Amino acid sequence: MQLTGNQVHQNQVDINEQRQNASFRTTDGEKRVVLILLGVGILSLLIATFFDRNVTQAVMNQNSIFGNIFQNYADQGAQVVAFVSAEVIAWYIWRRINDQGLRYIMTGAALLLAFNQLLSLLQDALSYTFSMLNNLSKGIPMGVANNTAAVQNYPEILRWLLAFVAMIILSAIFANWFSKISDADVNYLIVVAVVGIATVFVAQLMIGDMKALWGRFRPYEMTTVSGQTMSEFTPWYHMNGINGHNSFPSGHTMSGWLFLYLALFVPRRHVTTQKKMVIFGLAMGILTAMSRVRIGAHWLSDVTVSSILVGLLIFAASRLIGAHFVENAEQQS
Repeated sequence: MQLTGNQVHQNQVDINEQRQNASFRTTDGEKRVVLILLGVGILSLLIATFFDRNVTQAVMNQNSIFGNIFQNYADQGAQVVAFVSAEVIAWYIWRRINDQGLRYIMTGAALLLAFNQLLSLLQDALSYTFSMLNNLSKGIPMGVANNTAAVQNYPEILRWLLAFVAMIILSAIFANWFSKISDADVNYLIVVAVVGIATVFVAQLMIGDMKALWGRFRPYEMTTVSGQTMSEFTPWYHMNGINGHNSFPSGHTMSGWLFLYLALFVPRRHVTTQKKMVIFGLAMGILTAMSRVRIGAHWLSDVTVSSILVGLLIFAASRLIGAHFVENAEQQS
């Protein structure tokens, strides 16, 4: 059988990617960046060990616009990664499965998972937004809005309507994208999607379990007993046990850093887009962490430990996939 020009080119692309994966290693540049970020994290934790209360007392403001924006809309990193992963899986199935019945069933199931993530995303965003607006109407600090968990204080029909419209638009975009990319890109993306779902699951499980076990009071939960402020304060290394309080580590910060994982969904030859997504992911992680301290929802140590743990988890996921956050442009030409 004689191969066409396109088939020969595609085979060469596959061979090149196999060679790259076979020789994949962490670059010196990546090692430097990881060590720098880890060093900043350790320094931040050292400062927090001695000055957690001082930092909070100096910067806390529940009326902070910066803090409220990130409280309302940066808590969705986990859902965004899960949504993108589900969409990739759905259109991978649509492209790969030949049996029509099975194709529709499996694609539909993956799209339902994606839709569920949209509903969850909107639950958080709408709950925080409506709580903030309610606080403003009562003349109380707008950042008091449900720092612990989302509640249903919005029209449920609004959430479903927004999710339905977004699902149609975004699914159409993903379907169109998958109809144009190469088989090599499809094979790469399905790995990123599966690892992405696992990364979100591990991050949520890890942070959630630690929150329960540590039982740490949040800054805004501090009370005054016998004239002493912050009487419920405990250092980050002190485990209180399960008591209904869950400041340590920060869940919002976890979600903020998970936006960095989106850079791995960019096909490996699109280096410029990879750089932009890495910058976006780093900015979301850092700014979300800062906003949580600013609004009084977390201590500096809460956001620092969450940043270190989730950052290392995402880096480990990239090694498992065999992808650099920003590929060498010369290798991709």
